[in-house]
Amino acid sequence: MGVLDLSKLDEFKGFLEGDAVDKFFETFKIKFGSGTWAAGGFSDRFMARGYFPDLPSDVLSKIERIRRAGIKAFVPINVEFLDEKFEIRWDLVDKVKEYVAKNGMVIAGLALDLSGIPQLKLGSIANPNPELRKLALDILVKSLDIAKRLGVDTVSFWPGQDGWDYSLEVNYGKLLTVFTENLKKLAEEVASRGFVLAIEAKLKEPKEGNMVLPTTHVAIAIAKKINDELSKKVVGITIDYGHELMYAVEPAFTVYLAKFLDVPLLSIHINTAKTHSNDEDRVVGTGDLWQFIDFLYATIDTEFSGWYILDQFTYRMDPVEGLRLSKEFFANCMKKALAIYRYREDLEKFRALGDQAKVLDFVKKIIYTF
Repeated sequence: MGVLDLSKLDEFKGFLEGDAVDKFFETFKIKFGSGTWAAGGFSDRFMARGYFPDLPSDVLSKIERIRRAGIKAFVPINVEFLDEKFEIRWDLVDKVKEYVAKNGMVIAGLALDLSGIPQLKLGSIANPNPELRKLALDILVKSLDIAKRLGVDTVSFWPGQDGWDYSLEVNYGKLLTVFTENLKKLAEEVASRGFVLAIEAKLKEPKEGNMVLPTTHVAIAIAKKINDELSKKVVGITIDYGHELMYAVEPAFTVYLAKFLDVPLLSIHINTAKTHSNDEDRVVGTGDLWQFIDFLYATIDTEFSGWYILDQFTYRMDPVEGLRLSKEFFANCMKKALAIYRYREDLEKFRALGDQAKVLDFVKKIIYTF
């Protein structure tokens, strides 16, 4: 966010909604957007046809719904631009660029996700079949051309099918080795184009045992290993807030860990999930407000300058309404985090005393009334 004039918080009294949210983001230089996957076309194993089967699911329709929700930035997925033979549909890439230019929108990055490709159901760059590993890496490298055409410099890779379902199914050491070796190859391709690569962790789903990056702490370790070997900071992380809750870590702590180990935090996905639960991806700010505000405070305190991207699946809700509500709730939670940060020196004095009651007394009115 850079240097902030926190006295301007006084201009944003009460609950923020509508144009006040956009003014708040502009005033405090908050980069906010949505993933295209959050804009509808939702289905699950209980409703395989989808909860809104008549809702168009092409990428342009999703971007339009994001715009209708009052959100100006978005992140598309690489596979949205690929045909059945994994060839790039350049006409569609150009149509998206034209839509962006016409409507004053911003492309905030490109998500790399191969988890929906049936051939790669046993993994992408860590697939047990070396030919399929090569296919996965080829698709990922090819997708960097999409990123270049879209004008973004950050790509984020979520290895959704790399992992295991059963104990004893895989050799964990070999899995880590193969995954990291191929991730390094991807990182080298990313670096050669002047991009940076974020990797995103998740405990489980679609894998029912664990994924190869089950925690962001593991992702940080692997990113650091590759950066050290390449002697440059090419690989960073994407923190998905809900994924942190899935394995019951304090999400704010992970933000500081990345900073402590000098691994770039490149992107943040925001949503809501229950602790030790599944990846529910519900509307932002509908869970533990204390924990979420603590997380946002950590991003401010560590000078995060990237995008906060909505990553939600509001299955039974009109996706436009779901996006709109998350935008509002996020802004109001961020306002509280900034208000605490405004008085961070006083907060640190109370923290240094080790007096829990004084800390809670200090922040209580900001959290409940500001």
